[in-house]
Amino acid sequence: MVQTELKIKTVAIYLFALCLTAAGCKKFTSEPYDNRAQLQTAEQYQQVLVNAYPVRHDLFTDILTDDFEYHAQLAQASNITDYLPMYQWKDDYPDGITTGPARAYEGFYQKIYLANLALEGIESASGSEEQKAAVRGEALLVRAYCHFILVNLFGMHYEAGTASTNLGIPLVTVNNRGNINTYRRNTVKEVYDQVESDIAQGIAQLKNGGAFVSANPYHFSVATGNALMARLKLYKGEWDQAVKYSEDVINERGYQVRRLADDIPFYTSNGMLFFATRYMDPASHPNILSLAYNPTMGPLVPTGYFICGFFPSDYMIAQYFAGNTDLRRRVFVSVGTVIDARYIALKFATQANSPSNTPIKTPYFNMEEVILTHAEAALRSNDANGVQKALNDVESIRKLRYAPYTPLNTGITKDELLEVVLLERRKELINEGLRWYDIKRLKLSVTHRLARGNTAVEVLKENDLRKAIQIPRMEQERNIPIASELNPR
Repeated sequence: MVQTELKIKTVAIYLFALCLTAAGCKKFTSEPYDNRAQLQTAEQYQQVLVNAYPVRHDLFTDILTDDFEYHAQLAQASNITDYLPMYQWKDDYPDGITTGPARAYEGFYQKIYLANLALEGIESASGSEEQKAAVRGEALLVRAYCHFILVNLFGMHYEAGTASTNLGIPLVTVNNRGNINTYRRNTVKEVYDQVESDIAQGIAQLKNGGAFVSANPYHFSVATGNALMARLKLYKGEWDQAVKYSEDVINERGYQVRRLADDIPFYTSNGMLFFATRYMDPASHPNILSLAYNPTMGPLVPTGYFICGFFPSDYMIAQYFAGNTDLRRRVFVSVGTVIDARYIALKFATQANSPSNTPIKTPYFNMEEVILTHAEAALRSNDANGVQKALNDVESIRKLRYAPYTPLNTGITKDELLEVVLLERRKELINEGLRWYDIKRLKLSVTHRLARGNTAVEVLKENDLRKAIQIPRMEQERNIPIASELNPR
């Protein structure tokens, strides 16, 4: 009897618990898959996009170029382990480090997710049509920028004859909701086509966004959309279009060029850190079109402090100091000893010993890049006035870079002027993460040594397949289809 009562009570308790469980399950299954706060207004989606701007984790590419050299005596031990494989263009680079290909791959796709989130939700959100257009435009440009950087990191350079067969990166234009999502790689052409479409639509939407389009330099604008399109057209070799879009920026913003002569006194009066922090401040430098605010110096670990191990090459330093007329030489500070003398660029909040938690600002676009893009494209186009246009462009920068300033000979040939433009581009944009893309598009070879005067340990040839960085190992392991689509070697 006691046993029977216990059994009955046990069954009753079990049934009661089952009912509670069933009710709970029904309630649980009625919840949305993504049970975070539901976004309902255009203003909320604008706030999502505040966090959609990527950290410049492609800045590590500077150590892949001919702008930087390795110096073992001025290298922190961890940097040797972490970054020397990249300097030698090896596929087995570490994944779990502060910056590098793996961080770039993960970080840019995270921001693509947020851009897609805004694009998918804005149609049903409350708000005016102007406000929605501003959100669409900004989200499209963020997505375009992220895909563009990724394809230029992990794919070969765009060539009309090979872009439709060369592997690019996975295009993600819709956020999948599955627990495990896999993606295959699109071709370089498919990625470029999508990026170009997103830019064009993004610019059009921003033009319809009215007062809701932010004037803040930390957000995309029509000008930065045009700057992105100009860069894309330059990389594709579509010279007339590169001229057009860069002219659109110049016509809107004018020839705003950093006035280094005004900056240099701050180094003398306020010190290195103040000068470096101020260098990328858009409040005092209207030449900066768009910025990323990075919570730490992480993207600059290989190049941004006194014992980073990778420094501007002796060749580049000589370009700045030849004749002592180039004001840009004052942007560099000497590190090391008399025997091991090297330099670092004071473009960011550079620290003496380690990056730690100092926040930095890194540019997406500035006017100097746009002006030099316009100059190069004008020279390479069939424009009969191309030389004069390019001469006007490059002189707008040179007259604020050299003291005393000597104008170029007005009888300079097209080929001679192109050499000047490319050198000024290299000098102006050093340590801003763009040289690697120029190495690829200009089909340049690079020689790296492990010490001054040593024989070359590695040579990257003009059409070297290693110019497409290998897909990160962690991505190969968790995204099975991509493991069969690795970059050829």
